[in-house]
Amino acid sequence: MSDGRAPAARASCVAIWIAVAAFLLAMTAACLCYPGGSWTVPDADGFSLLRNFWCDLLRERAINGGDNALGKRLAIVAFAALGLGLWPFWWVAAAPLGRRHGRLVWRAGATSAAALVAMASLPSDRFPLAHGVVALAGGALGMVATAWCLVWRLPGEARLSLRRGSGLLALTSALANAALYVHVAYLHGPESLAHPAVQKLATASLLVWMLASVASARVDALRMERAHTSAV
Repeated sequence: MSDGRAPAARASCVAIWIAVAAFLLAMTAACLCYPGGSWTVPDADGFSLLRNFWCDLLRERAINGGDNALGKRLAIVAFAALGLGLWPFWWVAAAPLGRRHGRLVWRAGATSAAALVAMASLPSDRFPLAHGVVALAGGALGMVATAWCLVWRLPGEARLSLRRGSGLLALTSALANAALYVHVAYLHGPESLAHPAVQKLATASLLVWMLASVASARVDALRMERAHTSAV
């Protein structure tokens, strides 16, 4: 990246790390503030990773009736941080694909990131239809962009590298999460523990994929800088 892209790439990687850290801190605080209640145990206390959904944190009043004003604000901050962090991430993830394909992937990914921020401003308790439509549309674009990135292998990258493995897990768990959401929200299927568990797996694998992609980008940038130095 001797053509001037290296500083931008480094700045993007730093921004992604900051966004992931902010998301984890704000989301943890939101979970701790959540009064309680889930769709399978309405009168429970506190937030359960295996029973609650992230969108439960965006409710003004928790499912058990408690005041969740502070938790809601913290959750909005968390989703906003992740959404903003995904903008430079998609630039980093799409860079190896070349100008034409990379531009298409970045546009799809950036639109998906914008949908994530919009979803946080449309909580499911006040905007159930819009929340679901935005979540599914943004998720679909994100999954298309993810699949496009995983088709390409970086120079010297192992077939089952952490970047590709975590990306594949993020893609498959996101597909499963979307299918379960449609089954429950639109086909009136029963709620189960599988759905919130899959959602958490999708989130965790996305974060790992983001950080693994950042690490791969840094290694690739160092390799290109060494090659340029040697050529000079």
